[in-house]
Amino acid sequence: MDFLKKFKELLIDATVGLVKQYQAKTLHLVKIEVLSVYIQGIQLLRRQALIFTTLLFLVAVSAIAVVIVPFVLLILVPWPREVKFVLALLIGTGDICVPLLMLKYWLSEEKWMEFTKSNELMDRLLKNG
Repeated sequence: MDFLKKFKELLIDATVGLVKQYQAKTLHLVKIEVLSVYIQGIQLLRRQALIFTTLLFLVAVSAIAVVIVPFVLLILVPWPREVKFVLALLIGTGDICVPLLMLKYWLSEEKWMEFTKSNELMDRLLKNG
């Protein structure tokens, strides 16, 4: 009887020990997965911050180089008013249309799916699903 009781306690201790090890390893794997998602989020945020600051810099430089300089040169050129007016309209139209077309291209859903790598995530989920 004493032997069976000790055997039962050893079996329970071994089972509890194995369950605790399994829980510890599972918790460790979950922590690794959460860390992986966190790092991917930080990388995405960093990439977006770099693109935003680059775009802000480019907009400031473009505003000076593309908008202000041609209009100042247009004012200083000794041409008739009508010619200056037509050139100012052409420059203004170009200054508005080119950035709008670029924004349309870069802010499209396809580009954002490619940029955030969401299309790859969808492909992986659909293959595994």
